[in-house]
Amino acid sequence: MTLLTNQPHGWFFLALLVPAIPAVLWLYRHTPASVSPSLKRLLIVLRVAAVVVLALALAEPILSLTRTLTERPIVAVLIDSSRSMAIEDGTAGASRGDEAITLLNEIILPRVAHDAEIIAFAFSGESVELPTGRFSVEQPGSFDGEATDIGSALRMLARETAGRNLGAVVLATDGANNRGRSPYGEGISLGVPIFTIGLGSSESGPDIAVREVATNRISYAGESLPIRVRVSSVGFGEMQTVIELREGNTLLDSRTLTLSATGEETELTFRVVPGSPGVHRYTVSIPEAPGELSSANNTRVAATNAVKGRIKVLLLTSRPGWDYAFLARELEADGNVDVTTLALLEGARAVAEPSLPPTRAALFEYDLVILSCPYDRLSLPDDWLRGFVEDRGGGLMVVGSTISGLADILPVVASGTPAGGIRETRARLTERGEISQIMRVAGDRMANVEFWDSLPPVWMPLESPWEPAPYADVLLSGIGALGESIPLVVSARRGAGGVVTVLADGIWRWKLSGPDDVDLYDRFLANSARWLTARGELERTVAETDKDVYSTGETVRLSAQVYGDDFRLTRDAQVTVDIVRGEGAAPVRSLGLESDGDFYRVDLEPLAPGRYLYEATAEVAGEIVGSDRGEFTVEEFSLEDSEVRRRPALLRKLGEESGGGYFTPETLDGFPDSVPLAWMTRLAAREIEVWDSPWLLTAFVGLLGVEWTLRRRKGLP
Repeated sequence: MTLLTNQPHGWFFLALLVPAIPAVLWLYRHTPASVSPSLKRLLIVLRVAAVVVLALALAEPILSLTRTLTERPIVAVLIDSSRSMAIEDGTAGASRGDEAITLLNEIILPRVAHDAEIIAFAFSGESVELPTGRFSVEQPGSFDGEATDIGSALRMLARETAGRNLGAVVLATDGANNRGRSPYGEGISLGVPIFTIGLGSSESGPDIAVREVATNRISYAGESLPIRVRVSSVGFGEMQTVIELREGNTLLDSRTLTLSATGEETELTFRVVPGSPGVHRYTVSIPEAPGELSSANNTRVAATNAVKGRIKVLLLTSRPGWDYAFLARELEADGNVDVTTLALLEGARAVAEPSLPPTRAALFEYDLVILSCPYDRLSLPDDWLRGFVEDRGGGLMVVGSTISGLADILPVVASGTPAGGIRETRARLTERGEISQIMRVAGDRMANVEFWDSLPPVWMPLESPWEPAPYADVLLSGIGALGESIPLVVSARRGAGGVVTVLADGIWRWKLSGPDDVDLYDRFLANSARWLTARGELERTVAETDKDVYSTGETVRLSAQVYGDDFRLTRDAQVTVDIVRGEGAAPVRSLGLESDGDFYRVDLEPLAPGRYLYEATAEVAGEIVGSDRGEFTVEEFSLEDSEVRRRPALLRKLGEESGGGYFTPETLDGFPDSVPLAWMTRLAAREIEVWDSPWLLTAFVGLLGVEWTLRRRKGLP
């Protein structure tokens, strides 16, 4: 026990007691004969006690009490309650969730939780505490969560047990981690052994999965549009089925598909013609096969926004090369593009017709201009291009490591003089690139990252002479000579239009590399063209989602930009968004967007399947300056349906490297008979603010009151 003072000069007030007590005695040195010695002593005691209480109150004393506590260890149980845990492929046909509860209560907890306190949580996207017994845990109410976020569950556990004696963690799941960041770091940071229990079959049961349905976000009414479909199947031999393409209830096309016994993938392409401008949603489905483990992944949706007309593209270069040749070939093969190509040779006139646009107005007839560097021998005025982008709302794409001119319009700024010579560098998606529609070549985000990581290197100067402008987004980066990150693909909105710059040579090699089933070069070029030309005339407020179709359980990312009267982005707006299920319906979500540089962003928690409309409204200084509307679809397909077999890699790594272990229903015989868990001894401190108590005031007033009453009865002043 220790007595402290909250008042910095508290001990000064206590020191005043030294002269105060003799002063009280001096005041009572002469008393009338009617005051008995015992009463005199009582009055002195009351006055001294009141003075002591007053001094204590002024010193603001704090009483610090410490005691030693011994705490039992805690065993935390985390049970996956997502819908993949309802798959019935466990022992004797039990569901994964039921088998998890049985194994925990009959085998695992009696061994790991000797003389320990058990706490338990069910988790999918969020965590819910479960009732527990001596060596048991109750089953979650249902196994129907639309996603699995193991990392968030471990982070929640760290918060719940902060300062407590957490001894071990038991994690029961099938390993289908499909939301949030990797749980490895969250688990290791707990500093306790984690025993991971992998549920579900290690072999792929009979299953058909529509892995991906992809199409262009922007298309053109009356023009043919490809819909690329990727299907995998396992366990069906050479059985045949039918894959159908529908828009609403209308059957557009169907194909016969031969299924596989070994999980092989098949890619096929449907072609449709959007009949009118607007959003079109296409559903690809395969009927459930006899004995199929799960039919939830047999249907996927893709959407496109059809606009009028074809894109008019002007492709220019002052020196033909491989990048120019591949660009020209891809554009000419795209039925949605009307391309004009022009190549100039050193010291020569044009070798292709027509010539450069002779007037500013002629340039403005195009929707997109692509410059394949070097650009210095082209006589197209820079102010024409700047007006083409900022005023007309056109798109500009510059490809090549050598750029001259265009300083006022590019999304990069010069940072030095390029060193002589070139070198190779590999490209990596940035965080912005992972969510950009320009770089999206695969529907799955992780697969998209892997595709870009697998590409061959490109060429650039030994030292990059460019840095991204403050308003620009770096979508793809490389590694500089000193290990620094350097921009390779940079995008930015400029006025009413947009610019994309590729600061490297040799991107044509992307056409010859990458996965056999993904033409990354073609998709990158198509995405860039659509992004650069989809805006049309500038609105004061522009909002968009990063995708048109989301899987159930997936986070919807919405961003907006707000422009001032001078076409410059403003950062002091208040932007809100309402999400509704249909025209005139009440909002299901109303949210404010957070400022993030030139953007305003918000992540929507997962929504139920269906079609959603959104309207973003921007205010500046209390005045509404604009709004933008759009729509997106959440399909029935869930992140939980992407893979139905047990995924052990993460669970094994987390269990073994945390000091616990990885086990399955087949290997539980190796689970330790007991786990050493230590009791924790710690000092518990408690501080009592003695001065901040009504009893102190009551004592002071009471002591003086009693003394005053006794004095008055004896006629003392």
